[in-house]
Amino acid sequence: MAALGAAFQDREVSAVDDSQAKGWRLLWASLKRPMWIVGLAVMGAAPIFQFLALRVGNLTQVQPMLTTELLFLLGIIMVTHHDRPGPREWLGSFGIVLGLALFLVSANPHGGQKHLTQHWAWGLSAYAVVVVLCFFLLSKKTTGWVEAALLGAAAATCFAYQAAMTQVIAGVGAGQIISTPALYGLALGGLLGFVLFQHALRAGHVAASRASMVIVDPLLSVLIGIVAFNDVLRRGPLSVVGEVLGLVILLIGAQRLATSPMLVQLHEVENV
Repeated sequence: MAALGAAFQDREVSAVDDSQAKGWRLLWASLKRPMWIVGLAVMGAAPIFQFLALRVGNLTQVQPMLTTELLFLLGIIMVTHHDRPGPREWLGSFGIVLGLALFLVSANPHGGQKHLTQHWAWGLSAYAVVVVLCFFLLSKKTTGWVEAALLGAAAATCFAYQAAMTQVIAGVGAGQIISTPALYGLALGGLLGFVLFQHALRAGHVAASRASMVIVDPLLSVLIGIVAFNDVLRRGPLSVVGEVLGLVILLIGAQRLATSPMLVQLHEVENV
């Protein structure tokens, strides 16, 4: 659903006049475009399913599944633009599926906890702010797909933080959600990530920003899950090799698919 919403919003954000594309004005201008609102509604359903998934699973199980968004984006482009995938697209798709399966089977992520200590709650918030600022400042020194990828990485960091807060909320009772500080962290992280992603869409094609997000978000989430939530992965030699190999195959597949001519040239055609 996030991929479908991103596809809708990419087209609408790209059509916003340059004079309205700075800061919060981009968000205001986008709100005046009906199809952008449709994309927002579609994307808004994604956190609901994420919450439901994290109620029964953990970050290291749920977040790697985000890499499949590129597969759905490819399918959407095939339907809307009647393009046929070539060897590069098929290999990239196969790499995502194979790498994801190899990582999950080898790692068998389990255990963990649904709460954060006060130390980790403040520490994680501080780390997230620093990482987002670094990606954002670096993006100001670049243009095109590099800027889009860096802004996408900044947004992905916000969404990884949002996922961590969702994990906390998923572990409390319904009556405690409103009073849980994690709810406000979730809201702030989600809002900032959303704004950064809109600027990523504006800076370059949806493939660059989406690729950055589906790579950075899962990796950060897995790291947060292991370090902050004590998620457990298999540690045997063969398991570790399988986990690393799975992640490498997964990232290579995502990179090949996201940079394929079918996805990259689409943005150029839409803006002619």
